[in-house]
Amino acid sequence: MKIDVAVTGLNATDNPGPGLGIIRAIRAWPEFQGRIIGLAYDAKEPAIYLGEICDEVYLIPYPSAGIAALSERLNYILARSHLDCVIPSLDSELNGFLALEPELARKNVRTLLPSREMLDSREKRRLGRLCTQAKVGYPKTREISDLTNLSSVAAEIGYPVVIKGVFYEAEVAHTLAELEKAAVSISARWGFPLLAQEFVKGEEFDIALVGDGTGKLQGLTAMRKMQLTTKGKAWGGMTLDAAHIVEIVRKLMRVLKWRGPMEVELKRRDADGKFFLIEMNPRFPAWIYLSHGAGCNLPALLLECMFGRPPKRTVVGRAGTMFLRVAQDHILSIEEYEKMLVSGELIRVKER
Repeated sequence: MKIDVAVTGLNATDNPGPGLGIIRAIRAWPEFQGRIIGLAYDAKEPAIYLGEICDEVYLIPYPSAGIAALSERLNYILARSHLDCVIPSLDSELNGFLALEPELARKNVRTLLPSREMLDSREKRRLGRLCTQAKVGYPKTREISDLTNLSSVAAEIGYPVVIKGVFYEAEVAHTLAELEKAAVSISARWGFPLLAQEFVKGEEFDIALVGDGTGKLQGLTAMRKMQLTTKGKAWGGMTLDAAHIVEIVRKLMRVLKWRGPMEVELKRRDADGKFFLIEMNPRFPAWIYLSHGAGCNLPALLLECMFGRPPKRTVVGRAGTMFLRVAQDHILSIEEYEKMLVSGELIRVKER
């Protein structure tokens, strides 16, 4: 398939964006013959400078700059380069790309994104309602609008308590002092409301998938987290026989009718083996390259769905494939970095 694909999320630090894994999976797809155009927010995003990853890279404005700024920059890029499709890979940028979806379609740039209603339905504040409809377990959760009722909420839920920002970040608190400190810290960055949630002790499972927008799964890879960073991000994991997990995800998808990529996080409680939904993220996870290794290349599957070639049945990643993330230094010239910083673009291949 000769297509030019734009991908965001090129950060590759201890909390990496999904972009590098998405691009590696697309490059590993035997049918792919096109180019990769990276869209970065900062000239220091490491994947910019990995020569085998992106053919071209352009800086784009942060989501806080607004939709008009993103539209202007994408128009500039389209005047300079050819794009067949875009894969946004960060939560914060979906609003902008959703708003520009009709404009991109008029310019023959394809996307496969959820609707506004779908996006809103998987917000952290609404997951309890979704789980009730899907008959899936969900930890006891309370919404906190200020700091005055923390002690009563903690008494109701019981320690430890997970305190979550409504968009990002979570901390586990074992005492009221820890709870107050975490609530002040997270609310200072992300505002209110916060969510206080029952802590589920047990194994963590992560599922990457592509939904078709009608409630069906196009493909799915499930893995058990084996190594975690201090931020709780997967640094190693192994795919597993996912029949029971697939059924849980199917229940959620039948209600949500999700379109496009998604990450679903589950925990299995040690005490009784019951599964609980912890989070749903509207994009691929950073470990998405594992799906290629497990025989279910989800970024490639996403592209096939974009271009009218969906699979006849759900593709599921095989069990027993591991990934271990490696941190390594990459050497680059100051000229490359300065070019990216000053001009906002780095072109390696000009011809399609």
